[in-house]
Amino acid sequence: MRTIPSRPWAVVSAFAAASWAFFLLPPQQAVWSGPGAPAWSIALDGSPVYDGLRAGLHAMGLRDDYLVFGAAAALSFALIWFATGPAFTPFGWSGRVLGWIVLASAPITVLSYANHPIDAPLHLLWGAEGFALLAIGVWALAVAVVAPRDGTVPLWERLLLAATLPVIVGSTVLFGYWPHGSLIGLGLVAAVLAAWGRRTDERGRERRMPRGWRANDAGPGASTDLNDGRSDA
Repeated sequence: MRTIPSRPWAVVSAFAAASWAFFLLPPQQAVWSGPGAPAWSIALDGSPVYDGLRAGLHAMGLRDDYLVFGAAAALSFALIWFATGPAFTPFGWSGRVLGWIVLASAPITVLSYANHPIDAPLHLLWGAEGFALLAIGVWALAVAVVAPRDGTVPLWERLLLAATLPVIVGSTVLFGYWPHGSLIGLGLVAAVLAAWGRRTDERGRERRMPRGWRANDAGPGASTDLNDGRSDA
C-alpha cells in the first residue's frame, strides 16, 4: 500500500508535473513546429530564460534541442506516478496497474526521443509515448468501470478517471503538442485526485483509532469529557 507522499506533497508533485511540462513546451514547439507554433509559445520561447538555457545546454555539448526538451518530459510522468500512488490504491489492483503504466511511460518517453534520428537503432520507438498516453487514458476508463462499489471510491473519482482520456486529448489539442500538452492536463487530473481523493492509509488510520478517541476527533463541538456516560454518585 502506497502511503507516500503525504497529501500536501502529492498535490505539489502533481502541479510540478504540469508546470514542468508547460515549461518545456515552448522550446519543444519551436523545434517541431517552427514558425507554425502558436504565437504565445513563440513569444515565450524568445525570452532570455530559454535563450540562456539553450546556450548553457549547447555549451555542455547537448545540441539536440528536440531530444533534450522532449526526453525531459519523462520527469512529469514520474512526478504524476509519485503524486497519485496513494490515491490509486483504493481502486485495487486496477489502480496499481494504472500507476505502473504511468511510471513506465517515463522511460518510454526517454527511449522515444533518444531514437528519433532515422538511423537510430530503435527508431521504431519514436513516438511511443503517444501510445503510452493512450494506454493511460484507456486503462483509466477501465479502472473507473471496475472500481469497488462498496463506498471505498466516491462516484466523482470514478467519473474523473473515466474522463482522463478526453482530458489528455483536449489538452493535447489545446496546447498543440504531445506529450507535453497532454501532460499538463494529466497533471491537473492528478492534482485533483491528490488533493481530494480517498487514501487507504487515512481510512486505515481511522479504523485503527481506539474507540474512545473517535468522539474526540469527531470535529468541533465533540465532547472531550472523560466522565461522559457516567452518573454522578
